Amino acid sequence: MARKPRVEFSGALYHVIARGNRRTTVFHDEVDYAAYLERLERYRRRDSLRCYAFILMSNHIHLLVETGEVPLSRTMQTLQFTYTQYYNRRYRKVGHLFQGRYKAILCDRDAYLLELVRYLHLNPARLRQPQDPWRYPWSSHGVYLGQSGPVEVESLPILEQFHRQVGPARKAYRQFLQEGLGTGHQAHYYEAVDQRFLGDERFLSELHSKTQATHEVTVKGAKVSFPRLLQAVAESTGQSTDHLVGAGRQRNPAAARAFLVYAAREWSDLNVKEIGRRLNRDPSMISRLYASYVLKRIPSLEKQVRAKLKK
Repeated sequence: MARKPRVEFSGALYHVIARGNRRTTVFHDEVDYAAYLERLERYRRRDSLRCYAFILMSNHIHLLVETGEVPLSRTMQTLQFTYTQYYNRRYRKVGHLFQGRYKAILCDRDAYLLELVRYLHLNPARLRQPQDPWRYPWSSHGVYLGQSGPVEVESLPILEQFHRQVGPARKAYRQFLQEGLGTGHQAHYYEAVDQRFLGDERFLSELHSKTQATHEVTVKGAKVSFPRLLQAVAESTGQSTDHLVGAGRQRNPAAARAFLVYAAREWSDLNVKEIGRRLNRDPSMISRLYASYVLKRIPSLEKQVRAKLKK
């Protein structure tokens, strides 16, 4: 079956994954890592690409990038090709270095940007022989803490989600990463619609409108209003609506609130900021609640709430 074309437009956010051919090592030492990052920065500048996060592991690469007017394909083809040339010259090899075409998942910024930054930066901790992600030198984590790096990274838009002042924002960011330790591999970040999109039905509908990609993506019907959803979740979980949207930190409704966030993203036409406004919480907390429910979904609860919404 022919591969479907990538959907590309200015301002698109991609999680890019490239692996060594047959999972072979593509970075053997500091010289190799530095050579790839030098090229990444060179072509990032040339193509006005915005980089939110990156991490280079010995046999694979993760990038979190936003395109400008230049398609991602141009940047990645040049980057991968020139690094392969460098690698083959240095190690006297021939042929392909990377495993087929790189994977580029077009992501819903509101729902996944913050979570993906954390996921990429914690990658070293998920190895069979874990490494310290705080000290890992080949990621953009240090930039978020104020260190200089070989690639210009857009850390401020992420940090501002934690606090308006840089110092407290960096402290909250470190805590955010600490909370993510031990969560392991997150399969849902790779289980994309059509193997190309990471987002809910609202996001797919927006893509459909932006790209006029008729029949490329299946878009389902109308969303449920938030007040109806809130009432259905409250009745199904035995919580009051005030507790679910209140600013307090009551422990009992925590699971119900996480489900409400998930349902508002998947079943209602609300983005992270809007959900945060309605639940009196900042966007970073909404992202965390969404991720916590995705990891431990409750099908019986979803079925019960759907039944109430159909009445």
